[in-house]
Amino acid sequence: MKKLSKTLFDGLNRYMNEEARPLERSIFNYYFNDSNDDDILDSLETYQNSDGGFGRGIEPDFKLVHSSPMATSIGLRYLNILANSARAQTMIARAVKYLETTFDINRHGWYSVPCNVNQYPHAPWWEFKDDINMTVIDYSWGNPSAELIGYLYKYKKYLNNLDIYSLINYSINKLNEHKEFNSEHEIFCYIRMYSTIEKEFAIQIENTLKLAVSQLVNTKESEWINYVPTPLKFIEFNSENYFGIEEKFINENLDYLVNKLEEYGKIFPTWQWGRYLKEWEVSKVEWTGILTLEALLSLLKFNRV
Repeated sequence: MKKLSKTLFDGLNRYMNEEARPLERSIFNYYFNDSNDDDILDSLETYQNSDGGFGRGIEPDFKLVHSSPMATSIGLRYLNILANSARAQTMIARAVKYLETTFDINRHGWYSVPCNVNQYPHAPWWEFKDDINMTVIDYSWGNPSAELIGYLYKYKKYLNNLDIYSLINYSINKLNEHKEFNSEHEIFCYIRMYSTIEKEFAIQIENTLKLAVSQLVNTKESEWINYVPTPLKFIEFNSENYFGIEEKFINENLDYLVNKLEEYGKIFPTWQWGRYLKEWEVSKVEWTGILTLEALLSLLKFNRV
């Protein structure tokens, strides 16, 4: 069992505070340097638009300034960490209002991004395609709709129009009707939903999530250098449910992260855009901070720091 050495952690501390975005830096310091939540909220406020939704490149693979459901799911993911803060609750209430306003009744959820995403630098998979009137991401309904419905359930006191119980049941049925799974990102969203809803609902999707994870998780260390769903990607920081992933694979993944941090001092993205090359170099730096923080939180969760 490998752990981060103090020397390596000190180097990572410097890296996160000197090179990561203010958002990831503030989250790192919240967990590792005993800072309060104000810095995180200050950073998140720079991504929240006047309509309550999030945008402005909070998701570094598309630089859309305007709000989108996908970017809002990321904003709420971070706000959910700080839900006991009155300031965070105000921001959450604004995001809920945005989601009610943009809800697509025919989809029973949201499309990930609006068509004007094409007006800003973005990865190919975020291209809005006129022939299908959505992105290829939107073939998977649950990304981000399942995650967003989970947050709306948790913060339903701010809802005015949507029937959240109908949406929860729709989400559950939508997942349980599948026996084969193709999108790990959709399952990541359902796992986050699982973590935000009450047990009476969560238990209804637990077995299906285990089946999905068993089909999607990549346990071959030799392939982790590529863009694949590794075991730790399915494990939320505050969750004790690993959806059937064996402990040995979790430990191998943790050892792998330590090895990569020892070798490079950070975690690099395993993908690239292939266009907007200048903007991709900026996003690559941003993603490196995000992925390094993600690795450090996994190591912290399993007492590897």
